[in-house]
Amino acid sequence: MVLIALGACNSSGSTQDVSHATQETQIQLEKTLHTFGQVKAGETVGCYFNFTNAGNHPLVIDKVEAGCGCTLVKYPKKPLLPGNEGEIEVRFDSRGFSGHQYKVIRIYANIKSKMKELVVTANVIN
Repeated sequence: MVLIALGACNSSGSTQDVSHATQETQIQLEKTLHTFGQVKAGETVGCYFNFTNAGNHPLVIDKVEAGCGCTLVKYPKKPLLPGNEGEIEVRFDSRGFSGHQYKVIRIYANIKSKMKELVVTANVIN
């Protein structure tokens, strides 16, 4: 009886994973690096990374992760149809930093490599 219950749980989990699977597509980023240049300590700066769904299937961005809490991101939560454009907003809060900063943002989506990286840099001055 225990084996049947465990089998049912395992089967349920597999079905859930399959329902979230999507066909691979392509993301074409306008740029992958943004340099803010000199930023005064305590200042918050932002930029946009524009992209296009260059594939034949809807682009689904599962998540976008920043390396630390000083970098905030906003991205489209709905699937993007082939040929459509979108943007990822990145904001860097320089409070508590000084000198050259290099921040990596990771995009997880239904693309061949599964993940793409964006980079923002700044030289924080006092």
